[in-house]
Amino acid sequence: MIRVFDNIISKKEQEEIKKTLVIDSQSKSFNWFFKPDVTITGNKRQKRSGFAHVFLTEGKINSPFYKLIEPIVNKTAKKAKVKVESVLQARSFLQLPLNKDYIGDGPDTPHIDRFDPHIVFLYYVTDSDGQTIIYDYKSKDKDDIPYAEDVKELKRVTPKQGRVVVFDGLHWHTAEQPTKDVRCIINFNISTNGT
Repeated sequence: MIRVFDNIISKKEQEEIKKTLVIDSQSKSFNWFFKPDVTITGNKRQKRSGFAHVFLTEGKINSPFYKLIEPIVNKTAKKAKVKVESVLQARSFLQLPLNKDYIGDGPDTPHIDRFDPHIVFLYYVTDSDGQTIIYDYKSKDKDDIPYAEDVKELKRVTPKQGRVVVFDGLHWHTAEQPTKDVRCIINFNISTNGT
Protein backbone atom coordinates (compact mmCIF):
# COMPACT_ATOMS: atom_id res chain seq x y z
CA MET A 1 0.00 0.00 0.00
CA ILE A 2 1.23 3.48 -0.86
CA ARG A 3 0.19 6.30 1.46
CA VAL A 4 0.80 10.04 1.15
CA PHE A 5 0.62 12.48 4.07
CA ASP A 6 0.93 16.25 3.80
CA ASN A 7 2.42 18.46 6.52
CA ILE A 8 3.72 15.46 8.44
CA ILE A 9 5.72 17.88 10.58
CA SER A 10 4.91 21.45 11.59
CA LYS A 11 5.57 24.34 9.22
CA LYS A 12 8.27 25.58 11.61
CA GLU A 13 10.05 22.19 11.46
CA GLN A 14 9.66 22.10 7.65
CA GLU A 15 11.24 25.55 7.30
CA GLU A 16 14.13 24.69 9.63
CA ILE A 17 14.95 21.57 7.60
CA LYS A 18 14.70 23.48 4.29
CA LYS A 19 16.84 26.30 5.65
CA THR A 20 19.51 23.88 6.88
CA LEU A 21 19.63 21.63 3.81
CA VAL A 22 18.92 24.06 0.97
CA ILE A 23 18.98 27.75 1.88
CA ASP A 24 21.74 28.21 4.47
CA SER A 25 23.57 24.89 4.21
CA GLN A 26 26.96 26.62 4.04
CA SER A 27 26.44 28.65 7.20
CA LYS A 28 25.21 25.60 9.15
CA SER A 29 28.19 23.42 8.10
CA PHE A 30 25.81 21.02 6.39
CA ASN A 31 27.92 18.98 3.95
CA TRP A 32 26.69 17.76 0.60
CA PHE A 33 28.78 15.20 -1.29
CA PHE A 34 28.78 14.92 -5.09
CA LYS A 35 27.41 11.72 -6.66
CA PRO A 36 27.91 11.12 -10.41
CA ASP A 37 24.49 9.40 -10.42
CA VAL A 38 21.93 9.63 -7.61
CA THR A 39 20.33 6.25 -8.36
CA ILE A 40 22.99 3.72 -9.36
CA THR A 41 26.77 3.88 -8.97
CA GLY A 42 28.46 3.44 -12.34
CA ASN A 43 25.23 3.95 -14.29
CA LYS A 44 26.16 3.77 -17.99
CA ARG A 45 22.66 4.60 -19.30
CA GLN A 46 22.19 8.01 -17.69
CA LYS A 47 24.13 10.73 -15.93
CA ARG A 48 21.84 11.97 -13.17
CA SER A 49 24.37 13.69 -10.97
CA GLY A 50 23.45 15.32 -7.69
CA PHE A 51 24.50 15.58 -4.09
CA ALA A 52 23.99 13.29 -1.09
CA HIS A 53 24.20 13.54 2.67
CA VAL A 54 24.08 10.39 4.83
CA PHE A 55 22.42 11.01 8.20
CA LEU A 56 22.42 7.40 9.36
CA THR A 57 23.60 4.11 7.90
CA GLU A 58 22.98 0.58 9.15
CA GLY A 59 21.47 2.04 12.31
CA LYS A 60 24.49 4.20 13.16
CA ILE A 61 24.23 8.00 13.20
CA ASN A 62 26.64 9.52 10.71
CA SER A 63 25.63 13.18 10.89
CA PRO A 64 25.08 15.70 13.69
CA PHE A 65 21.96 16.78 11.76
CA TYR A 66 20.08 13.51 12.36
CA LYS A 67 18.22 15.00 15.35
CA LEU A 68 16.83 17.67 13.00
CA ILE A 69 15.11 15.07 10.80
CA GLU A 70 14.22 12.47 13.44
CA PRO A 71 10.71 13.96 14.03
CA ILE A 72 9.84 12.97 10.44
CA VAL A 73 10.28 9.29 11.34
CA ASN A 74 8.36 9.53 14.60
CA LYS A 75 5.42 11.49 13.20
CA THR A 76 5.20 9.44 9.99
CA ALA A 77 5.25 6.18 11.95
CA LYS A 78 2.45 7.42 14.19
CA LYS A 79 0.34 8.72 11.29
CA ALA A 80 0.88 5.58 9.14
CA LYS A 81 0.46 3.29 12.16
CA VAL A 82 3.85 1.68 11.52
CA LYS A 83 5.82 0.23 14.44
CA VAL A 84 9.45 1.15 13.75
CA GLU A 85 11.91 -1.51 14.84
CA SER A 86 14.90 0.50 13.59
CA VAL A 87 15.93 3.10 11.03
CA LEU A 88 18.27 1.23 8.70
CA GLN A 89 19.44 4.28 6.80
CA ALA A 90 18.54 7.92 6.33
CA ARG A 91 19.92 9.89 3.40
CA SER A 92 19.17 13.11 1.64
CA PHE A 93 19.57 13.82 -2.06
CA LEU A 94 19.73 17.16 -3.82
CA GLN A 95 19.17 17.25 -7.58
CA LEU A 96 19.61 20.31 -9.77
CA PRO A 97 17.92 20.95 -13.10
CA LEU A 98 20.26 19.58 -15.77
CA ASN A 99 20.52 19.97 -19.53
CA LYS A 100 18.57 17.17 -21.30
CA ASP A 101 21.57 16.48 -23.56
CA TYR A 102 23.51 15.56 -20.42
CA ILE A 103 20.93 13.45 -18.64
CA GLY A 104 19.12 11.70 -21.49
CA ASP A 105 15.37 11.20 -21.81
CA GLY A 106 12.90 9.75 -19.37
CA PRO A 107 12.88 9.32 -15.61
CA ASP A 108 15.90 8.28 -13.56
CA THR A 109 16.85 4.59 -13.59
CA PRO A 110 14.41 2.48 -11.51
CA HIS A 111 15.98 1.03 -8.37
CA ILE A 112 15.39 -0.18 -4.84
CA ASP A 113 17.46 1.13 -1.94
CA ARG A 114 18.21 -2.27 -0.41
CA PHE A 115 17.15 -5.87 -0.94
CA ASP A 116 16.09 -6.75 2.61
CA PRO A 117 12.46 -6.13 3.60
CA HIS A 118 11.89 -2.51 4.64
CA ILE A 119 9.49 0.41 4.36
CA VAL A 120 10.42 3.73 2.76
CA PHE A 121 9.44 7.07 4.29
CA LEU A 122 10.27 9.59 1.52
CA TYR A 123 10.06 13.19 2.74
CA TYR A 124 10.07 16.22 0.41
CA VAL A 125 12.14 19.14 1.67
CA THR A 126 11.02 21.49 -1.12
CA ASP A 127 8.30 21.89 -3.73
CA SER A 128 9.61 20.61 -7.05
CA ASP A 129 8.56 19.25 -10.43
CA GLY A 130 10.59 16.01 -10.23
CA GLN A 131 7.86 13.46 -9.48
CA THR A 132 8.54 10.20 -7.63
CA ILE A 133 7.41 7.15 -9.59
CA ILE A 134 6.62 3.91 -7.79
CA TYR A 135 6.37 0.76 -9.91
CA ASP A 136 4.26 -2.34 -9.38
CA TYR A 137 7.31 -4.65 -9.46
CA LYS A 138 8.62 -5.95 -6.13
CA SER A 139 11.92 -7.82 -5.87
CA LYS A 140 12.11 -11.08 -4.00
CA ASP A 141 15.90 -11.13 -3.54
CA LYS A 142 19.12 -9.47 -4.73
CA ASP A 143 19.15 -11.49 -7.96
CA ASP A 144 15.61 -10.41 -8.85
CA ILE A 145 16.31 -7.34 -10.99
CA PRO A 146 13.55 -6.61 -13.50
CA TYR A 147 13.83 -5.68 -17.14
CA ALA A 148 12.41 -2.27 -18.09
CA GLU A 149 9.37 -3.91 -19.68
CA ASP A 150 8.61 -5.71 -16.39
CA VAL A 151 7.95 -2.51 -14.46
CA LYS A 152 4.71 -0.60 -14.81
CA GLU A 153 3.82 2.61 -13.02
CA LEU A 154 1.74 2.14 -9.91
CA LYS A 155 1.74 5.72 -8.58
CA ARG A 156 3.30 9.15 -9.14
CA VAL A 157 3.82 11.55 -6.26
CA THR A 158 4.53 15.25 -6.76
CA PRO A 159 7.17 16.70 -4.41
CA LYS A 160 5.59 19.16 -2.01
CA GLN A 161 7.31 20.61 1.04
CA GLY A 162 6.24 18.71 4.16
CA ARG A 163 4.81 15.75 2.22
CA VAL A 164 5.88 12.19 2.93
CA VAL A 165 5.12 9.08 0.90
CA VAL A 166 5.21 5.69 2.63
CA PHE A 167 5.64 2.49 0.61
CA ASP A 168 7.09 -1.02 0.66
CA GLY A 169 10.80 -0.58 -0.08
CA LEU A 170 10.93 -3.67 -2.29
CA HIS A 171 8.84 -1.79 -4.88
CA TRP A 172 11.11 -0.50 -7.60
CA HIS A 173 10.91 3.28 -7.78
CA THR A 174 12.60 6.33 -9.25
CA ALA A 175 12.29 10.07 -9.77
CA GLU A 176 11.96 12.39 -12.68
CA GLN A 177 14.76 14.88 -13.09
CA PRO A 178 13.66 18.36 -11.99
CA THR A 179 13.52 20.92 -14.79
CA LYS A 180 12.54 24.09 -12.93
CA ASP A 181 13.97 24.02 -9.42
CA VAL A 182 16.04 22.07 -6.92
CA ARG A 183 14.59 18.70 -5.87
CA CYS A 184 15.54 17.81 -2.30
CA ILE A 185 14.30 14.72 -0.46
CA ILE A 186 15.10 12.77 2.69
CA ASN A 187 14.86 9.01 2.29
CA PHE A 188 14.41 6.78 5.35
CA ASN A 189 14.61 2.99 5.09
CA ILE A 190 12.70 1.53 8.03
CA SER A 191 12.69 -1.95 9.54
CA THR A 192 9.38 -2.81 11.19
CA ASN A 193 8.00 -5.75 13.12
CA GLY A 194 5.83 -6.45 10.10
CA THR A 195 8.72 -6.58 7.60
